[in-house]
Amino acid sequence: MQQKNNQRKYWKTLLCKFGTLLVIFFGVRFLFFCSNYKIFASEPPWLIFKAFVAGMRFDLATIAIFNIPVWGFWSLTLRLRSWKFFNAIATGWFLLANFLALLVNIIDVKYFSFTFKRMSGEIFEQSVLLAEDPSIYVHMLAEYWYIVVSGLVLVCALVLAALKFSLTNKTDEIRKRDFAYSFASIILLIVCVRGGLQRKPLKPVDANIYAPNIRMVCLVNNSAFNIFHTRKKANLPPHDYFANDDDRLLKISPRHRPGKFCDTCTDFQGKNVFIIILESFSAEYVGALDGEFKEISDMTFTPFLDSLIGKSYIFDGFANGTTSIDGLTSIILSIPPLFDAPYIISAYGENTVNSSASILKKDGYKTLFFYGGKGNSCNFGSLGNRAQFDEYYCQYDYDGPSSDINGWGVYDEEFFQFVARKVDKTKSPFFSVLFSLSSHHPFLYPKRLHGKFPKGIEKLQELMAYTDYSLQKFFETAEQMDWYRDTLFVLIADHIASPRQRYYQNTLGGYSIPIIFFDPNGRLVGKSNEVAQQIDIMPSILDLVGSKRNYFSFGSSLFDQNAPRFAISHKDGIYQLITKDFVCKFDGKDVIGLYRRSDFFLENNLVEDPKYLVKKENLQNFTKAFLQQYGKSIKNNAMTVAD
Repeated sequence: MQQKNNQRKYWKTLLCKFGTLLVIFFGVRFLFFCSNYKIFASEPPWLIFKAFVAGMRFDLATIAIFNIPVWGFWSLTLRLRSWKFFNAIATGWFLLANFLALLVNIIDVKYFSFTFKRMSGEIFEQSVLLAEDPSIYVHMLAEYWYIVVSGLVLVCALVLAALKFSLTNKTDEIRKRDFAYSFASIILLIVCVRGGLQRKPLKPVDANIYAPNIRMVCLVNNSAFNIFHTRKKANLPPHDYFANDDDRLLKISPRHRPGKFCDTCTDFQGKNVFIIILESFSAEYVGALDGEFKEISDMTFTPFLDSLIGKSYIFDGFANGTTSIDGLTSIILSIPPLFDAPYIISAYGENTVNSSASILKKDGYKTLFFYGGKGNSCNFGSLGNRAQFDEYYCQYDYDGPSSDINGWGVYDEEFFQFVARKVDKTKSPFFSVLFSLSSHHPFLYPKRLHGKFPKGIEKLQELMAYTDYSLQKFFETAEQMDWYRDTLFVLIADHIASPRQRYYQNTLGGYSIPIIFFDPNGRLVGKSNEVAQQIDIMPSILDLVGSKRNYFSFGSSLFDQNAPRFAISHKDGIYQLITKDFVCKFDGKDVIGLYRRSDFFLENNLVEDPKYLVKKENLQNFTKAFLQQYGKSIKNNAMTVAD
């Protein structure tokens, strides 16, 4: 009877420990839901419930993976499993492993709102979470105190589960039936690690299958599970769809010869080029853009940018990624982020590449990169070096008062003025890139200006207004300088900000950004309804300034009337292709979603509609051809073209 009771105790202990873990992970998922509620606000309660239920499968797999030593140890029919020494080791593992798994999920409760995807293995290579100034962490902990408090409650529950449910009674006798218990426990462990009895083990990409819809994928997934399965440097999956000489591949070759596609834009040859990349400037909050999608038509936090748009040439713009380093890589290198790690920190980050800077240098341009943050923050320094900029300026090069610097970097207004002075001392022609800073967490701007800008629902919107003000001051200064009228300005966002309105909460509007070409002389004014993406910026600039160099680019000039117009992105294992009339979602094998662009909320999936069979096949073949060219070029380190 004692032996039977012991076996019951082992099973009861396992169930109590891992049952408590399941409740804890449910709690952090609920915290994630509450913190990012605006994404799910339009969903019916039964779909949200379904996502939570599906998420339990990923939680169970996470619990099993992180507790293999503990679960396995207590499953073995050995007397030492009840010894205090070994139980202390098992309890220590249980605490540490599950604390780490819980911690990344708690961090992702808020971090998700900046990247719009669950954390993955790329986090080990990124410096974005590693602030050089400890005050940043203090500010974040204070601002997100409710997450900290909720997280502490969950951690306390974890400690309780580790200490309350333990095995310390020795087993006097081992019977044959005990091996049956052990065998059953090991089998259950294997099933949970695999995520079920399906043919292939559960993977992060499977969240797309079990989620009620695309918007719910992030609610189903588990950040620790995602990191575990993508912990190695990402490698490109094989994309061998067509023969190398297939016409579908040749039509979208990334190897370009120079051509003057913009017949009406012949006045920019040899002119200066100034790209201004605006941190988190979603089209949603730029009043002059996407008015037909906005629930609040007069919502704007960018009055100066709105006025500039009226004197510029603008496009139907889309980001290629969801992070700053993705945006910068797309804009400067014309390489979209189509696998799990940002290109610059991936296994292919050492490939030989060309860039806007390296090509224009050959045409006699001086190339400069400006960022008000610290050194290699967000890996910008690494990318600047890889792109072959002549000069890279960051916070450490700023020569203004120390009061202009906060924990994250130099305030935009002051740094923009510093940039104007530096450029004024640069011989033309020059190619300059300025990446703004202040509209990024921790959302700080000078106290002397507090109360000057409109306050939105989120702090970010107020900071966008501040950056817009800084931009206005920059242009007012630049207008007084000789180089201004000889310069083509390109203004573009790196990625979107936290969406508030329904259109911007899906994977179509969720990539919508401003793409603006501004000529101070008024020779480039109007609006194109063609789809534009970040990787089109480099070839468009080379086209406008009349570069005679061959170059490698996954995009094409926005002024080339014969080039296909599209925007491509990758998230949670799904490739999205946006064209003027359709949105296509491709999982690497098949099209799983086909929507008309006029279906703003992506509610009517046409993938099974026979009327759209030809369109589906055409978009699928185009996506396959693009991915094959992309994969082949990167894997073979064939990303340059001889002059």
